Amino acid sequence: MSAIQGEPDWSRTFTDSDDLAEAAEQWRAVMAELQAAGTLADANGHTVVRLVEFRVQYRKAAKHVAEHGAILAAKRAKVGQWNPFWAVMRQADERIVVLESKLGIDPVSRGKTTKVQRGKKKARAADQYLKPVSE
Repeated sequence: MSAIQGEPDWSRTFTDSDDLAEAAEQWRAVMAELQAAGTLADANGHTVVRLVEFRVQYRKAAKHVAEHGAILAAKRAKVGQWNPFWAVMRQADERIVVLESKLGIDPVSRGKTTKVQRGKKKARAADQYLKPVSE
């Protein structure tokens, strides 16, 4: 089954109920954005799944960093140490940026992947002035 045709079974990837709910929510959000942009395609299926997985990991790591900080007090040494969740959060963020760009979700690449919506041209007084005179 293609990932685009239906939402994946997130219980194969995540066991935590919060992660399952977050994955489903992120899936719906990404699919809605791709649908609105007209870029929804089966070829994007695996990219969308990876994006959702990284977004869930980012949220989980960001929550831990928010609760405990980027620097943790070391048990033996007097010097603090980097929270491992800080590194996970940063790496997930880097992957999210790349995947969103590939899918055309981020604002910079959105204009490159979506069709330009051309509005009707409004008549202006200058148009009559510049209009060629027929002989």
